[in-house]
Amino acid sequence: MSPLKRKNNMYRKTFILLTMLLISGYLFASGITIYYYYDPITDKTTFTNQCHDLRVCKPLYEPKGEVKHKKGYRLTPGRESGFDDFIKKASEKYDIDFYLIKSVIKAESLFDVNAVSTAGAKGLMQLMPLTAKEVGVYDVFNAEQNINGGTAYLRKMINRFKNVRNALAAYNAGPTAVTYYNGVPPFRETQDYVEKVARFYYSYTGKRLW
Repeated sequence: MSPLKRKNNMYRKTFILLTMLLISGYLFASGITIYYYYDPITDKTTFTNQCHDLRVCKPLYEPKGEVKHKKGYRLTPGRESGFDDFIKKASEKYDIDFYLIKSVIKAESLFDVNAVSTAGAKGLMQLMPLTAKEVGVYDVFNAEQNINGGTAYLRKMINRFKNVRNALAAYNAGPTAVTYYNGVPPFRETQDYVEKVARFYYSYTGKRLW
């Protein structure tokens, strides 16, 4: 391919990407729900603003909801360090920074084994039912299982998106939303979540995630 053709091809791809971002931004700002269809046979995902059967298409984004704790629950230093052995084991198994896992747990549940969100996410790493099933967690309120499963899922997101920031966004909003927006989606919950994890990581290590 000649340099001119390569340059034109690059411009064309950039134009298509910018057009998609403008359209998606308009749909999001207009309050229009975006759905996606996934075909496992072709491994293709199709996006649309119309869905007539939620058994075959899903919303691009579903909030994880507000985390609920039992009355009187408090985060204490002892509780915050009480799962370090499980975190260390998961850190070594999946080759993920110990303090990154710890920061995710703090952001997700404040180290509450019994935390449940209004959307159905459960346990220390707030696993949704389908995610728990995907990573082989059968008892979401078992601390070791939950941490192992949540870390396994985070590793999948890091492998898929190649950077921690997008992986964290995918952990919160789902990988399809990150793929659609080519990065952190414009959802307030997700944007706040990513920055919260980064703040906790800095408080633990004195280092920035990005």
